[in-house]
Amino acid sequence: MWMERAATSLFGIKRYGVHVNGYTVSDSRKVSMWLARRSITKQTYPGLLDNMVAGGLAAGVGIKHTLIKECEEEACIPADIAVKAHPVSTVSYTYEDEEGVFAESQFVFDLELPLDFKPCIGDGEVEKFYLLPIEKVKELLATDDFKPNSAMVILDFLIRHSFIEPDKEPYYQELVTGLHQTL
Repeated sequence: MWMERAATSLFGIKRYGVHVNGYTVSDSRKVSMWLARRSITKQTYPGLLDNMVAGGLAAGVGIKHTLIKECEEEACIPADIAVKAHPVSTVSYTYEDEEGVFAESQFVFDLELPLDFKPCIGDGEVEKFYLLPIEKVKELLATDDFKPNSAMVILDFLIRHSFIEPDKEPYYQELVTGLHQTL
């Protein structure tokens, strides 16, 4: 069965996407992350912070193919760099808005980028890219400035890379569990 992505909520069918955490590691081992500011003209979540690259999976299109396509379209990341992205996790959730109830899962990839690489605006879905130290990313994550599913993907990155640890975060278990909940 094939179905238009926009119609999935009418039938309770889960939607899937791909999110890429683009990051750099300096010679002194400091981690920084590339974030995108969504275009103000985007229909959903205009002007909010987002992963460097993200996109929905279309019927019949593979995950890695989607990743490479979205990298090229959104951030002008050449395919020879995009193919180095590693599948690392998934996040799953259910949300409701004026158009319905949506169950979604995102395939999460990490892509360590060369220090001299700078993403460029490609298809106009992004207004600007920022390379921020991971501590600044953590601060921003506690605000309402992120697209919600992107915040989950970044939270997953912070946990997997031990920037959030169970001895220091009293809600660690709840955070980890919350990254994998659907109704």
